[in-house]
Amino acid sequence: MRYITCNYCQADDTEVVNHGPDLLLGRPGDFHLVRCRQCGLIYQNPQLTLEELPDHYPEGYQPYKKDPENESSTLRRLDVQYGLSRRRRQLLRHHPQPGRLLDVGCATGLFLKGMCDQGWTVAGVELSPYAADYARRAFGLDVFTGTLEEANLLAGSFDVVTMWDVLEHVIDPKATLAEVARILKPGGMLAISLPNPSCLEARLFGASWVGWDRPRHLHLFTPEVLRRYLAGADFQLKTIESLGGRLGLSLLSLEMWLRARNIPEEKWQWLVQAIYNWPLRLASWPLYRLAELSNKTTVMTAFAWRPAVKMLPN
Repeated sequence: MRYITCNYCQADDTEVVNHGPDLLLGRPGDFHLVRCRQCGLIYQNPQLTLEELPDHYPEGYQPYKKDPENESSTLRRLDVQYGLSRRRRQLLRHHPQPGRLLDVGCATGLFLKGMCDQGWTVAGVELSPYAADYARRAFGLDVFTGTLEEANLLAGSFDVVTMWDVLEHVIDPKATLAEVARILKPGGMLAISLPNPSCLEARLFGASWVGWDRPRHLHLFTPEVLRRYLAGADFQLKTIESLGGRLGLSLLSLEMWLRARNIPEEKWQWLVQAIYNWPLRLASWPLYRLAELSNKTTVMTAFAWRPAVKMLPN
């Protein structure tokens, strides 16, 4: 691990937000998140290096989902398919015309496969060799293994770049957004989803909120900090929406809260499984929808455009 300064403003002036172990996967260590007093960026410090990161992304990491058609549980299969469909609909509302799409952090390629089926020309970038190999083998996708910067893609070669729950994982978000701007065509769109530390559940669950996900989440952005990052990369922000997560993510936060108190899983796993059912999910829909309308759920999604003509300073 290495000690760093703020990625956005380079200041070395922080306050501790929280610290603790890896509550999601149980990996050893005590990881600290701090907030820059100058610009508000939240980041892990000391931070994992690029060489250390793979150890914290095993094959069983939850985002590395396999083809839902192979799921033995009908409810699980429908759940995964619904989440992917909702993400596609969200993107198509802002960019209905098919084009060339790059998914950064594409995991096992489920989203790319769905967009390919709808007539898009797709490619992916994925740091995990396991997940990238699965995407290539299972779906025949064009996926580069490594970071976006290492892929060295052609400038202006994509109509849309997506980053679903990715920016919080990268070591240098400022450089990554600059590279996204470089590879987008003039007028191209960036769709980016990430945790919102200003959400209601961050207050409710405190240091156990799933959005902190120590140590994998290296940087966290409030809506205002995200706006500044996008503007600094010459993006024109259209909207920040709060869609996604709902009861499933709330229960992950609950699980992490229980683990932080060293309560054995056999004493509460049955309760979590009992809560996560379709009737309760439907009953809780109005509450989550209300939180979405006020942009206060765990996940926020931003849609921004690379200007057709480079913006000039005032």
